[in-house]
Amino acid sequence: MAFRTLYKTMFTIDLLHSYFLNDGVSPYISMNDDDKKEQLKKHNFLDYINVIPSYATQVKLKNHKLILRKGLDGFRVLASVIEENNKFKTHRLLENDLKLTFLVYVKDYLFDNYTELTKTDNRLYYFSNIKPATEVDPYSYVPLSSSNDLITDDFSLTEESTRQLWYDTEQDNIRTEIKKRLDLIAELDEDDLITDEGKKILDQSIQKEQSKGLLGIIELQMIGDNTMDVIEIDNTDLNDIKSFLLDPIPAYKLHFENRKTIWKYIKKSDENELETSSVKPLTRNGFIEIDPDTDFSGPLPTDIDKYIFPNPTANIIKQITDENTNITTTYSEIFI
Repeated sequence: MAFRTLYKTMFTIDLLHSYFLNDGVSPYISMNDDDKKEQLKKHNFLDYINVIPSYATQVKLKNHKLILRKGLDGFRVLASVIEENNKFKTHRLLENDLKLTFLVYVKDYLFDNYTELTKTDNRLYYFSNIKPATEVDPYSYVPLSSSNDLITDDFSLTEESTRQLWYDTEQDNIRTEIKKRLDLIAELDEDDLITDEGKKILDQSIQKEQSKGLLGIIELQMIGDNTMDVIEIDNTDLNDIKSFLLDPIPAYKLHFENRKTIWKYIKKSDENELETSSVKPLTRNGFIEIDPDTDFSGPLPTDIDKYIFPNPTANIIKQITDENTNITTTYSEIFI
């Protein structure tokens, strides 16, 4: 008799981006289900982002009979389960404080151009169902897939929280590794986090990883804050503690917002420049029509009817800060 191992999805995380999913000025989040399915056919999050489990999490996945699976619009983690009383019990007990940590790396060199986020040295984005002790309220937890929440700078940790998170992540890796670590972080203790030397070592390590594209960290704890749990724990019998999958399964989402810019049309042959009076969204799909009478401020060329106004690509983005107001404006340049 053949033995069959049963795996069921424990949680899902969608990774979406309005730059790829919007249709011109029509936002993906406002589309009906059929239109969303059509847009998703053109989308693959691995074109711009990669998600890699930390070394310690790779070991945890293996030891707890969990499997990571990536799709076009995100990833999911499956657990080996046994059916019990119309529920699915995990083959291996998943402890309350078990954390799964996934590193989010940017793959597309144009990501910053078309994404409405601010990247800062020594600060990482954090998407989690638990709040770090170093963060204050209001705190932004990882959005549920049922929400229309977009990823904003609210998910960026403070430098202090980033150092603590990176230290915890690296220490988790170090405890799991067989060979002894030879880098400086391996020599740090918790007390070193508040020293100038400890901060310097952690900042340098974070910056090194940011230079490789590290944007942030997804981290889920089995029992989260405010009932944002990944699983159910049954400890009625302390000699036989069990963990069960939830029904419905937890579903989370990272939906990045597309950048909006002032569109500057440059016609060198006539030495003319025309700027839109308001920002417009950058999208890979669809077309945004420009009406010279309403979209441009200032006088128009007499032969404006001969001008064409293509949509910009994400390749040319320039930011200019006004010396008097200190306001920074982001431009997309289009040569016509």
